[in-house]
Amino acid sequence: MTEDVEMSDAQSDEAEVEDVLAEGDIYRFWMSATHNPTLDSEDVDDESDQEAPDWGTKNERNSGLAVGHNGISVVLRGSNVGIFRETTDGKLELGGTVKGVKGPAKNARVFNPSKMMLHEQDRSLVLMNPDNLHSLYRMDLETGKVVDEWKLNDNVAINAMTPVEKLAQLTGEQTLLGTSHNAIFRVDPRVSEQNKLVESDMKQYVTKNKFSSLVTTERGHIAVGSEKGDIRLFDALGKNAKTMLPALGDAIRGIDVTKDGRWLIATCKTYLLLVDTQIGTGKNAGSSGFTKSFPADAKPKPKKLQLRPEHVAFMGAKIDFSPAKFNTGLDAKETAIITSNGPFVIAWNFSKVKKGILDSYDVKRYTGNVVEDNFSFGNDKDIIVTLQDDVLMLPKRQLTKVGGRKSLNQPATERKSHSNIVNAPF
Repeated sequence: MTEDVEMSDAQSDEAEVEDVLAEGDIYRFWMSATHNPTLDSEDVDDESDQEAPDWGTKNERNSGLAVGHNGISVVLRGSNVGIFRETTDGKLELGGTVKGVKGPAKNARVFNPSKMMLHEQDRSLVLMNPDNLHSLYRMDLETGKVVDEWKLNDNVAINAMTPVEKLAQLTGEQTLLGTSHNAIFRVDPRVSEQNKLVESDMKQYVTKNKFSSLVTTERGHIAVGSEKGDIRLFDALGKNAKTMLPALGDAIRGIDVTKDGRWLIATCKTYLLLVDTQIGTGKNAGSSGFTKSFPADAKPKPKKLQLRPEHVAFMGAKIDFSPAKFNTGLDAKETAIITSNGPFVIAWNFSKVKKGILDSYDVKRYTGNVVEDNFSFGNDKDIIVTLQDDVLMLPKRQLTKVGGRKSLNQPATERKSHSNIVNAPF
């Protein structure tokens, strides 16, 4: 299906590190991880012959994934954090588990993080506590303990966060960006004040804009999506948006951008929107919609990515896409867009999409629903997939070019496998 849509401007007492790593060893494990995602050319599938480690309680489900730059991935499961690494033979290995996440105060209660972000060269993990959205919590990955609570503002409840630049995670950068329902702001843990939200670096709106997601380019330009469905592009924090792409009627549940900011992918429940942010005509031709406004007669027309009707019918459920992402890396070129729907991992060829070939995609089916997926950092060949009870690394070549219902019919776990899947509730 091809469609262009016109848009306009403007519960333990303390956290403990389990089994594989002793407390204090997480950092040594973390930095010793090697990143060599290339697999042999043999045909491999995705069910492991390896016995899966036990992560603890089976009453909870995996809820989030963060992919690091040193071959590390972190998975949320209730109040627990699981740490994985990519091995040199293209598998995933459970390196350690932090149980019973809680704040640094002596009387702090265990909480289930709702969102997380790797930070400071993957030495820290920043966590959001759904029971206290007026603070962020920093876990020191050397010890596996939450060591800081960054109070924000009693009037600001954070709902999303992102690095100040696309690849700031690779550096020692300490600040980060966040949104509330009507504000975009910087968090700086170095400030002496009790509140770490920088008031001078905040853009707040009087109306309830229902901001829901944000992302940055490698130059620090900012894109913000909302539950209303609109998207704002900023060249800097604290200023008015240079471009506003109004709503099509559906909420934006996730947003990503290429490193250079040229292309933006926004996820709605049943479709994705790919936007070219480069201005094509007028006095600002060649400029970015992050830095200049589009002329009235040259508004961007996003490409709408949807599943074909016969695939929707076969999947037997309503479409409910997870936030789509580009592959990324320090020197990597964006070549693919990945998302999921129920038990299906779905990847579009970015080059084809840019040429207008929108209904050609690859699919992989699992027996369980996909919680979140993302490319391994620095390549487009391997995909980290988090299921409700499993974590695995999938070679992208195992995705199937779908041409009809038959190619979607066989779940991945029905076939013999040589690659690694960690069936490890923790």
